[in-house]
Amino acid sequence: MSDREHRAYKTTDLPTLRTPDALAQKEALLLSIYEQTCSTWRMLVDVRFKLFALVPTASLLSLATVFGGGDATKLLSPRMRLLFAILGLVVTVGLLIYELRNSQLHDDLISRARKIEDELGIDTAVFRGRLVARGLLRHDHATWLIYGAAVVAWFAAIWASVSAA
Repeated sequence: MSDREHRAYKTTDLPTLRTPDALAQKEALLLSIYEQTCSTWRMLVDVRFKLFALVPTASLLSLATVFGGGDATKLLSPRMRLLFAILGLVVTVGLLIYELRNSQLHDDLISRARKIEDELGIDTAVFRGRLVARGLLRHDHATWLIYGAAVVAWFAAIWASVSAA
């Protein structure tokens, strides 16, 4: 089995530029389109990691504060705790939807960057020739684990609120 079998080379079929001058096309790709693609990809990855840190942390701290039996729990009625849990669930699911769209854009940017690298004649670079993810080592698995845990926690809070009412 060759090393190439474990790498992703798939690119979009759409051309990056229609400029007939190959040298001008190559320069434009290197200086403008490729840089912007990489910059946007880095931004999406940064947002992903911030959300991966924020969602479980904010959910757990909020749940511990409202349902942990401390002063905040005593001040809130069961109906208010239920409302809080429902809002927490809605916000978490909303962020999950945002992250799923972010993942689509992320994957599309990788495809575009691979196409640019392909048109430049680059065999293995930042995007083209990456190792293929296997098993649990995939972004989508991490997304579902992190957000899934937060959603389950909010559902548990809803159940606890309903049971206490």
